[in-house]
Amino acid sequence: MKQKKSTRKASSNLTHIYLNDKNITQISNIYPTKRIQVLYLHNNQISRIEKLGAFTHLTHLYLQWNNIRKIENLDGLKNLKQLYLGYNKITRMENLESLKKLEQVHIERQLLDGSARFEFDEECVKALANHLKVLNIKKLRLTEMCSLEPLWKLEVLLASENNFKSTEDITPAISALYSLRVLDLQGCLAQKDVHYREKVTAAAGHKLLLLDGKTISQSTRNFIKNFQTIKLEKKRRAAANGEEKSAGKTGNTSKFSVDSSSGSDSVGQVGGGGHHFPATNSLFQLSSRRPAPVQRILRKPVLRSPILMKTMSAHFGDDRLHSRGDFMVRLGSNDFGSGDATAGVMLQGRIMKAELPVFKEKIRTQRKVQSLPSID
Repeated sequence: MKQKKSTRKASSNLTHIYLNDKNITQISNIYPTKRIQVLYLHNNQISRIEKLGAFTHLTHLYLQWNNIRKIENLDGLKNLKQLYLGYNKITRMENLESLKKLEQVHIERQLLDGSARFEFDEECVKALANHLKVLNIKKLRLTEMCSLEPLWKLEVLLASENNFKSTEDITPAISALYSLRVLDLQGCLAQKDVHYREKVTAAAGHKLLLLDGKTISQSTRNFIKNFQTIKLEKKRRAAANGEEKSAGKTGNTSKFSVDSSSGSDSVGQVGGGGHHFPATNSLFQLSSRRPAPVQRILRKPVLRSPILMKTMSAHFGDDRLHSRGDFMVRLGSNDFGSGDATAGVMLQGRIMKAELPVFKEKIRTQRKVQSLPSID
């Protein structure tokens, strides 16, 4: 009795079933338990998916390295999260619409005939758009990825060793994958394009972290962003210059009309007001170019006070006085009792002196010369 109870307990607690490498040709009735979550059936000779509807709690299903030709009979696996179907003979990804919790699909490297091409069912892709996060489509001889554009929640796309000839076959679909963080395109011909890495990174957006096994740094993103803005600015300027040239050829450089009815000498009439000028004069031609603006140089007003001039002249003498704007400066070494070059200023009856390097700074901070009254 104790042995029977232990076996029943073990079977009820079973979560993984290993049936790989058993040379199984078809899936027979496997005893399902309520807690089976992972089923290993890889590396066998299975040609058809069947008799798996009872595994309602199954989350992982491994069916790679078999002879399966079609995806079918998976509608009962409502809790399936990861599906592995690589290295089979499947030509179309389909019949996955009912799997609302499916997050990973590995369908890489299908052993197809020479003329057969792998395809994506449109309805299947749209149904997987709200929950699929990982898609492995390595070595399927794909030439474009436009059918994957609805997968806006896809985070990892493994698409190496396909037949993408240029970045134009990749970037439209990549720009639609808003959540893409890891992208692998190693072994594709598109890698030989000029600025391949920059173009793919720019199309993928700011969320892409890993491209072909190499991380994308923030400095690379900033460089790509600046490069794009410069490129757009060059295109805008070229278009503007082209419009200016075309406008100049058509009407902006045309001369005024010539009035030939006023005599033997041909003259041009401006504005229809009776003022006539020679028609051959090049001064009277319309031009779309505006004259360059003249830069105005603002000068500080000079305050000249006669009382201040007389006071400073009497104190320092007239021989070595120099006017600097709104105050008077006298340079010398004997007037202030030092051997160094000094400057002295008489402002409102007070003598101010300082060394030359800091003279202007002290005058600006201690006294507002602009506030001195001007007496005429």
